[in-house]
Amino acid sequence: MTMDSKSRKCLPTLPDLIDEMTINQIKQVLLKGGIDSFGLRMQDLMHDVDMLLKEHQIEMTADLVGSLIALAQANLHIWINKDLMQERPEQYTEYLEEAHKLNGIRNRIKNHLLELSGETSEAAIRTNVELDGLPDWSGTDTK
Repeated sequence: MTMDSKSRKCLPTLPDLIDEMTINQIKQVLLKGGIDSFGLRMQDLMHDVDMLLKEHQIEMTADLVGSLIALAQANLHIWINKDLMQERPEQYTEYLEEAHKLNGIRNRIKNHLLELSGETSEAAIRTNVELDGLPDWSGTDTK
């Protein structure tokens, strides 16, 4: 398959593509054989992210970089909580609640990335943005 630079390989919004990239990166690092099995999908995601960055004329700013880093960290911590839920079933509810709160952060970041990309249709906005008392997080960093 040739990479046609004019056609998208994936249809999600820019924040969803970036979110999937961060998750695939985690899988590439943490799962056996991850680099091989997620490499092609990663190429398609990167292709579309490049297209959308150009199309929406999104400038690289400290705000954008910070949002990308925070999204990757939220996804990594959700992944870790998922593993801990399996390893420590007696604390399952505790890890599940924390993962839910982290998902609220993740969705706030994705909403902020929607704003930066101009893809703010009502259907694209994430509504599960509750932090439910997550310690040390004010939520102001993602506007």
